[in-house]
Amino acid sequence: MLHESVRDTYTETIIKDHGGFRLVLKKHEVLRPKGLFSVDLEQQSLKDGEIQDIAVYNFFMTKEEMATLASALTA
Repeated sequence: MLHESVRDTYTETIIKDHGGFRLVLKKHEVLRPKGLFSVDLEQQSLKDGEIQDIAVYNFFMTKEEMATLASALTA
């Protein structure tokens, strides 16, 4: 559960949902240092629509770093 001071910064987006595989992006601001975000890429393996396995890749990034990542992904 997130601290109440950053709870409103939480977002979760399904990037890809394809049969036996789902990629979910989860992001929220951290308490300290201000302006830093926790970014999780969650790879879910599915069987009959149920999650069988999860691999989470966590990164700490500023808004500028997230913008650079988004730009690189869409270039």
